[in-house]
Amino acid sequence: MGDLTLFRAVLTVAAVLVLAWWCSRLLGKQWAVKLSSASGSIRLIEQLQVGQDRRILLLKVGEEHYLIGVSQAGIQLLSKIDGSFENPDEQETTRPPVGTGLFFADFIKEHLKERRDKMGGKP
Repeated sequence: MGDLTLFRAVLTVAAVLVLAWWCSRLLGKQWAVKLSSASGSIRLIEQLQVGQDRRILLLKVGEEHYLIGVSQAGIQLLSKIDGSFENPDEQETTRPPVGTGLFFADFIKEHLKERRDKMGGKP
């Protein structure tokens, strides 16, 4: 009987540790984005998850916009982007009028479509 209660205690401690680890990862990702975009001359406009450990970031540095790729291999500048982009948190739920700015996801879709057309329809 004593072995069963010891087993339950060890199992309970392991479950609490796993839940604490999972919650810290989940909250850490959300807080890191909010903190990094809140101050300074570098602002995170939007990010797009493209793989398990890969994402594309749209950053505003001063008045310039940059497309940055982030993966386990490192951080890489993908492109300097011309145009006006708005932060999705600051946008209304409707689309902006034509010419006032692009949604990041729309920009990526248009860019991928242009590349596909250049390559003859191949992905």
